[in-house]
Parts: sequence; structure tokens; C-alpha cells
Amino acid sequence: MNTSETEIIKNIHLLAFGEEEGAETADLAESFLALPDTISINAERDGKIVGNIIFTPFLFKDHPDKKCYLLAPIGVLPEYQHGHGVGKELMQSGITHLKNCDVDAVFVLGVPTYYPRYGFVPTDKQTPYPDLLTLPASWMVLELNPGVVSLLSGETTAVEPIMQPIWWDTSGRG
Repeated sequence: MNTSETEIIKNIHLLAFGEEEGAETADLAESFLALPDTISINAERDGKIVGNIIFTPFLFKDHPDKKCYLLAPIGVLPEYQHGHGVGKELMQSGITHLKNCDVDAVFVLGVPTYYPRYGFVPTDKQTPYPDLLTLPASWMVLELNPGVVSLLSGETTAVEPIMQPIWWDTSGRG
């Protein structure tokens, strides 16, 4: 990925997440884009990138053979957030891409009213910091390989940039 595209994606997340979370989320996205196994998908309107979704490896220590990813973040420029279908396009394109890559499951720590429309369901599988999960409904999974999620258990780990406890603490979210 070239520097120009990285800056565009970083700016999308900065604006999408606003003053409170934008800078941290944009920096996180930039860190993810520098990693070799990151999957980044863009949505365009009128020839410009207006949305981005990122997936990074998510590992179950006792099941290293299972191919799982973490969805974080998804961002859409504010002027394209409602009625333009950008978020839907990103979610559908991302899920299709992961299926084509033989991914077993994708996890997300997010808004419990948004992700279920794409098939995500709450899960009891551990986050890297299980004690920080105070909103269990916000931890969800989409099983892409039927039957795999029931086989997963134990400790998990994500890529280094998101392994800070602040990203997993749901106590301040509502």
C-alpha cells in the first residue's frame, strides 16, 4: 500500500470516529496497514475512497490451525455515513473476501445493534482481556466455516497494535 492511500485511509478513520476517538483509531489503522497479514478493503464513490474496513489475524493459542480475523476498524466519511450504502458495501465485500481466503471466523468488538445484520452473533469466546469485557453483547463472531466456532476455546491474542487493554475495555462504552 502506498503512502498516499495510507494517509487517505487514516483520514477516513480520523473523521469517522470524531474528536473523541478519531486520532487513536486513525493511528491504529495506520499501524495495521503496516502489517503483512492485514486485509484492508476500500469503498469508493465518485472516484474517491470514502470508506475502509480492516481485518487482522486473531489467534486462539490452543487452536493455531484455525484461521480467524478481527474486524477493526470500519470507517466511513461522515458525509457518506447515511443512505449511501458504504458501510453495507464494506461489510459485504469484507465478508466475501474472507470467505474466499478460507477464513474460519471473524470476530468484532463493536455496536451490538449494527453487526448482527451481517450475521454476527454474541460469543462466549475469550477476548485477549476477558476481565475487561463488561458488555458481553458487544463481543461477536461471524462463523464462515460451519462448526469451527464450537471447536475454539482458551486464550486469544491479536496483532500487537491492538493488544493494549484500552482497546478491549468496554466499561466506558454504551
